[in-house]
Amino acid sequence: MKLEEKYIPPSSRLMADYTNEEQKILQYFSYEPSLEQARARHESLKGHPVDRKRLASIIAGYMEPFGISQVARQNLTRFEEGASVVVTGQQAGLLTGPLYTVHKAISSILLAKEASEKLSSPVVPVFWIAGEDHDLAEICHVYRETNGRVEKLNYPHAKLGKCAASQAPLKTDEIEAFLDEYFRSLPETAHTKEIRSLVFSHLGRAATFTAFFASLLNHFFEKEGLLFIDAANEQLRAYESGFFSKLIEKSGAIAKTVVETESALQADGYTAGIDAKQEAAHLFITIEGERLLLERDGSRFTVKNTELSYTEQELLDIAKHEPERLSNNVVTRPLMQDLVFPVLAFVGGPGEIAYWAALKGAFELMGMEMPIVMPRLSVSLIDRRTAALLGKRELSFEDVVVERKIPQLRNELLDHIRDEETEAKIDEVKRGLAEEYEELISRLASVSAGLTPLAEKNLRIHLGQLDFLKQKLQDEVAIQNSTQFNQLSAIENALLPEAGLQERIYNPVPYLNQYGKALVEDLLALPMKYDNTHKIVIL
Repeated sequence: MKLEEKYIPPSSRLMADYTNEEQKILQYFSYEPSLEQARARHESLKGHPVDRKRLASIIAGYMEPFGISQVARQNLTRFEEGASVVVTGQQAGLLTGPLYTVHKAISSILLAKEASEKLSSPVVPVFWIAGEDHDLAEICHVYRETNGRVEKLNYPHAKLGKCAASQAPLKTDEIEAFLDEYFRSLPETAHTKEIRSLVFSHLGRAATFTAFFASLLNHFFEKEGLLFIDAANEQLRAYESGFFSKLIEKSGAIAKTVVETESALQADGYTAGIDAKQEAAHLFITIEGERLLLERDGSRFTVKNTELSYTEQELLDIAKHEPERLSNNVVTRPLMQDLVFPVLAFVGGPGEIAYWAALKGAFELMGMEMPIVMPRLSVSLIDRRTAALLGKRELSFEDVVVERKIPQLRNELLDHIRDEETEAKIDEVKRGLAEEYEELISRLASVSAGLTPLAEKNLRIHLGQLDFLKQKLQDEVAIQNSTQFNQLSAIENALLPEAGLQERIYNPVPYLNQYGKALVEDLLALPMKYDNTHKIVIL
């Protein structure tokens, strides 16, 4: 395994300015994206009202079914004795979801270690699973490469409705058949049987999507002591009861400040992406198993697209007696994380950090300041075949990902191999046919004007057939040179699938299949700098 670190410009202006610490965007955050102010943030957390013993017990209770490693128990003890935390999180994707989920966990672990050294005080990593998420379409799919194409494989989820991932049952026969099909699409390697056995062993112990997700991630990071908690865990919700009450009471003010901050961001040339509305309550309520959005209508809270509504007091009673029915959205989740945990730093992706840019005023309304907000590490994995193809084509990672040279190379190759003489002959026939038809149409029109449209349509058909013949000629030439085209497609599919970074598309299994089960452990052992360079790992 070999590591290279290259700077790749962020895709958004907000992230470019944030990572470059431009004051224009930094004004929307409490700290710069570095650990330089870690000590100041650490000091501010000393008054955090966390009930460490109770919260440690909740985390331990959640993790117990998945197995708590010795290092995780040590981190629980450190937390109970006063450690602050680095938090990251993600919804519960199949097979851990996209690679960036693993990269987030790695980022939180590395950042917690760095912060511990800088502060000479323990800092522990925590993964917040957004198990309340009911957007199962975002969860129930994987991508695979088949026949030179990147294909999305969807697990049937529509019948689950708006059920939260932590309550969505995994039907053993259906999910096993789905994963069997997925594994059959992977190339057979020395590691395939072991990786398949690993995945199915964790599947066998999971009753829900979230449990399957947590079980796999816990396996990969147990040696690092990464702590996990599901946002939908009933014991955690009970702990959050009073915090939900505060969010309900301040929902109008929170909505107002988020709307105002988004407007200010837009005036400064940025996009937060929340598209917040003044009537938003930024909370969900579960009714008969479905998670439904709350909105404010005057003094009442209404359930979107229904006739249901609540007074503030009725919602406060639910927060007090049935907090498991309430859940957060993208605005209130960061607030809840910081109400629950003494968060030294939050690790997020570009989209999340754009959301956070609109939340400084909301934090202040809750009597808090934002934690240090750190971009997650961005990583691309290059297997041996892709590395060999890059070498053969004399291409660098930047050529493919930054310069986007593959389409240009494909066109150059097509120009080089095309049968220009035959294509020219087809074009000549088209021109001659069009000229002949001019006279023919004129003659037909002199007999009857009604024949003109028929003749013009006839010409279009003939010209279309010649275009079809020309395309088939080009296709045949391409087939005869398919090896070169396939190599370019293989490079593009590996590094820039669906025109985006690999980490946003593929899950870890194809790379475990190529490298072996020690992949994550070996990635953590690499000397990665926690900076804004892209990590290129040659397996």
